[in-house]
Amino acid sequence: MLVVTPQAANKTIGQGGFQEVEQMRMFADCVCYQEEVRDASRIPEVLNRVIEKAIRGSAPAQINVPRDFWTQVIDVDLPQIVRLERPTGGAAAVAEAAKLLSEAKFPVILNGAGVVIGGAIDASKALAERLDAPVCCGYQHNDAFPGRHPLSVGPLGYNGSKAAMQLIAKADVILALGTRLNPFSTLPGYGIDYWPAEAKIIQVDINPDRIGLIKKITVGIQGDAKLTAEQILEQLSADAGNAGREDRKNLIHQTKSAWAQELSSLDHEQDDPGTVWNEEARARDADLMSPRQAWRAIQAGMPEEAIISTDIGNNCAIGNAYPTFENGRKYLAPGLFGPCGYGFPAILGAKIGQPDTPVIGFAGDGAFGISMNEMGSCGRGEWPGITMVIFRNYQWGAEKRNTTLWFDNNFVGTELNRGLSYAKVAEGCGLIGVQVLTQEALTEALKLSIEAQKEGKTTFIEVILNQELGEPFRRDAMKKPVEVAGIDPADMRPQPSLA
Repeated sequence: MLVVTPQAANKTIGQGGFQEVEQMRMFADCVCYQEEVRDASRIPEVLNRVIEKAIRGSAPAQINVPRDFWTQVIDVDLPQIVRLERPTGGAAAVAEAAKLLSEAKFPVILNGAGVVIGGAIDASKALAERLDAPVCCGYQHNDAFPGRHPLSVGPLGYNGSKAAMQLIAKADVILALGTRLNPFSTLPGYGIDYWPAEAKIIQVDINPDRIGLIKKITVGIQGDAKLTAEQILEQLSADAGNAGREDRKNLIHQTKSAWAQELSSLDHEQDDPGTVWNEEARARDADLMSPRQAWRAIQAGMPEEAIISTDIGNNCAIGNAYPTFENGRKYLAPGLFGPCGYGFPAILGAKIGQPDTPVIGFAGDGAFGISMNEMGSCGRGEWPGITMVIFRNYQWGAEKRNTTLWFDNNFVGTELNRGLSYAKVAEGCGLIGVQVLTQEALTEALKLSIEAQKEGKTTFIEVILNQELGEPFRRDAMKKPVEVAGIDPADMRPQPSLA
């Protein structure tokens, strides 16, 4: 992705001119490379370099252009495009990886975003089938392996697949393909500390700075996921995967079946004791859907070929275990930076890029409020129709979960306005607005919205949920507050009413 940032006029930079901000510093942690144009004649040169850096780094890169350069006329030769082949990994490292996998008794493959970006799904599938290795996906990369494949065991990480967690825990060798092994894909889930401490880890990533950053590895390979997987496959021994093959295949099937049965009946969060409600709110929410009930209803109404986007927040992340895909580039997620407000504009972009494909965006009511101004934009006649699902539980759930756990339920500033209806706002923007209270109504509304997309119509589905809270995003990142002498609990502010 290319980030183009117009800057204040060149001659006034540093003088505090209108709308001046140090954009290079502001974007530094968001991009793999950035460069500011110093003269109008250098725009083609710098633009060419920044594009190549984005391609090579498989990440966003930034070009910063002072405003007064946009109106200048230049006469220059266009620079040469130097498109390099993607690296295939060092020969010794690839050979060592193939040896480890050939000798493994319980190999497991973990596919990350690099598998999708690098078009490596088929290569990873061929490798998995040769080894009969279960394939997990990284957090929010559910489209990195075909969901109906018998070796697909689902996503790791926050609210992911217990089957994936239970199976990777048994691994003696893990091929981490196209992944930086980020914390969300390796932290405990459902109380299961599943990452195998003694397993040998082969990490493949295009970015060498990510290799060995999160987990200790045995072999590190800087390379394209597709090319590296193909090379490893070619170098496997003739008997690779034979050790315990039938037992492994049976265990994969049994573990997947058990998790599918559990997931289909899982209605509530097991770690939520209900202390987040007062009695009045508990009675009010008694008949409302839980997030997991809503996600089952969504699965019943979502077409197989759909592209989806999810925002951050509990109710979106609780859905991590549910969607599966047969092809890549179907699941758009906020990823590394976790930006609130991602889901809505992301699905608009997906529909513009793929106008004939059904699209569905998901966001909690807190995160959606950050990008809801685009409701007016997408009502324009030239914009294609989308479906946007808004989980309405009238709270900033992720932040509230932290405060209920670590601050004795003394949450502040997490409650949202109950008088606001996003369905009504949608109608005010000339769009279709639907509010649903039951699973049946949600499934039906979703199906109707997909049909409406074919006519260029946009639908906002406001799903009214209870205030149930899920597992905190980073239980490892919080600790109980230290008691301070002299502070009486009676001096604390009373818990706010949720009614």
